[in-house]
Amino acid sequence: MDTSTLSIMIIFVFTFVPLVIAEIARKSSLPTIENFFLQDRKMPLVMVFFTVYATWVSAFAFFSSTSSFYTDGPIYMTAFAWNILFGVLFMAIGKRIWKYGRLYGYVTPSDFFNDIYQSKGLSIFVTFIMLIFTIPYLQIQLSGGAYLIEIATGGLIPWRVGGLLFYLIIVIYLWSGGIRAVALTDIFYGILIFITMLAIGFYLSSKAGGVEKIFADIMEMDANKNILDSADIFSWLSMFIIVPLGAIMGPPIWLRIYSVGNKRTFDLMPFLISFAAIMYLGSILSGNAGALLIPSLKQTDAVLPTLLIKYGGAIITPLFFCGIASASLSTANSQIHAIAAIYTIDIHRRFINKTATEKKIVDVAKRAVVIISAIAYIFLLLNPGEFIMKTGMLAMSGTAQIAIPTLGALIWKKSNHKAAFWGLASGLITLTILCFITDWDISCCGVVSLLINLAIFLLIGFASKSDPRTREKIVFYQSEYRTKK
Repeated sequence: MDTSTLSIMIIFVFTFVPLVIAEIARKSSLPTIENFFLQDRKMPLVMVFFTVYATWVSAFAFFSSTSSFYTDGPIYMTAFAWNILFGVLFMAIGKRIWKYGRLYGYVTPSDFFNDIYQSKGLSIFVTFIMLIFTIPYLQIQLSGGAYLIEIATGGLIPWRVGGLLFYLIIVIYLWSGGIRAVALTDIFYGILIFITMLAIGFYLSSKAGGVEKIFADIMEMDANKNILDSADIFSWLSMFIIVPLGAIMGPPIWLRIYSVGNKRTFDLMPFLISFAAIMYLGSILSGNAGALLIPSLKQTDAVLPTLLIKYGGAIITPLFFCGIASASLSTANSQIHAIAAIYTIDIHRRFINKTATEKKIVDVAKRAVVIISAIAYIFLLLNPGEFIMKTGMLAMSGTAQIAIPTLGALIWKKSNHKAAFWGLASGLITLTILCFITDWDISCCGVVSLLINLAIFLLIGFASKSDPRTREKIVFYQSEYRTKK
């Protein structure tokens, strides 16, 4: 059997498993909004962890972490810290959002804002922000996965065909089982992600002479590769803040928060997500091995596939590439599902057909999955994914802005829709300007814009008259959260 045939067989198995899972999910699916989007708010711990973990770990994590260790040294070790922060935020913020969602029937993020802030304009603005920053992030997921499959098959499956194949698979299992199919598939993807990231690191380090030799050689070649310079502290802290905030405020995580079946799940998530951060040991080893094995690579986002092509074998390379593609697909499926939810609930049901039955809404959601996937595929054809690190960080910086009005709605009685709207607008304008006129890291631009957002939110909140409806809701909801199980 030649290597190309073997690679195609491995990829066939990799793509076939989700279709089997889709059939399992289909048997338990019901044509209701809560079932399709939230698994009837009964998702168990194992499914919650894997679908959150697999959504959280994207192509950005695989490619950018290795690229960063390859070029910048230990700055990306922030990943260990931001996994902890992400887990803590999922518990602290998620638990409250989950409770309110369960009590008042929220399905999308804008349901939360529309209910508490009582502002249609603000909820539309939040919907717009989530869409505008999620779509580019979606594109880099599947473009990365499609290119990997082309490389793994030696060009027998071109990236255009690979991208189409991935979109069709995602459409099939989303159509079949909604979020239940996504969560079950994410168990398969999540296990592959964790094992693959670690396995690649140790495999590549063995090609460079072993773990001890790698770090000894790096210290001789460039000591800064293993030392966090004081000049990098702001970048380190910026990434620590922006990445978890941007992820937790992304629409896929909101839907997962609403879907949780038991409140105790939130208490266990910080430990589970923090434990999963062990995977970044693989990125440390891969990036440092790459600095020795292929120094001076110009396209640093491609360091990982370049290493695997050069040092992997007929079986190892496609197996590893399938593991990396799992990170792309597990994030993409969640984003397509979340965008479909936003369109169906926030746009179609609210503005196009307010009297549609639940079955009709689910049918609209399924068609939205097909259309969104088709649009994303067209974007892929027009603009193949590049600059993964920058695109991913920009997406995180954008959705992170939503954290300010979210926290305000949860804990501050003087919060109001004007403060929330103008805070968000100021933050996004600042982010855009800084990205164009400065040479700062995007995460640094994100933190500064977040501070502007917060300052405007607080200033308007203190200066303007409190909205009695919003104030009453915040006080009442806080009381309900404390007193009800």
